[in-house]
Amino acid sequence: GGTTNEGATSSPQPPKDDNNTATDIAPELAPALEAYQQGQHEAAIAAAAPYADRHADANRLCALAYSDMRRYPEAFPYWLALFEQEPSAHNALQLATTSVMCGELDRGAAWLMKFDEVNEQTHEMSSVTARTQFISSLTQSGHMAEALPYLVWLRDVYAHVRITDSHFLYMRGIPFFPSFLENSLPILKANLSNEAVVEWYGALSGQLDEEGEAQLGQWLQSLAVTADS
Repeated sequence: GGTTNEGATSSPQPPKDDNNTATDIAPELAPALEAYQQGQHEAAIAAAAPYADRHADANRLCALAYSDMRRYPEAFPYWLALFEQEPSAHNALQLATTSVMCGELDRGAAWLMKFDEVNEQTHEMSSVTARTQFISSLTQSGHMAEALPYLVWLRDVYAHVRITDSHFLYMRGIPFFPSFLENSLPILKANLSNEAVVEWYGALSGQLDEEGEAQLGQWLQSLAVTADS
């Protein structure tokens, strides 16, 4: 995940991955955190792993370090242990996407359902953001066909809200409409014929605000042009 520097000005501590701050990390994990922040993943794991039973942050560091090295089967048990210590929607989503990266799609779908269950109680993040991340892990791991039903769900979100204003979408964790159009195309092309792709987007016609209809119209036109050439 990309780190944002938002709360960084208020405290001297370095910003840490995702939504956890480094401010309250146990002193014995400081070397592991430092190694992780310097990109020394192996060293971070070696320093954090002995504390995994006691500290959620130790599991988090090992999970993040293995994930950064794309060693997803090794990251999974640490995410699982972390979820047992901190049963958050965020951690359930990590288990869902990591499962997919391991090629365990059914397990991934089950964890996505667990995410929904927990998130309904905690309201930690937009379910659209979660689905977008899940789609992204499916496409990254080459499961284009399996991504399609989730993409249909995402398309229906735009038809449901009707508003394509960037600020409105941003506040709800919904991808900007042009990004959705561009990012969905490779998945659709992998699954559908050119005509079917045009029809797929065409399902949104008449469902959006003026700006959205204009963007969709241009998009459908550009697809028609590329189909002809």
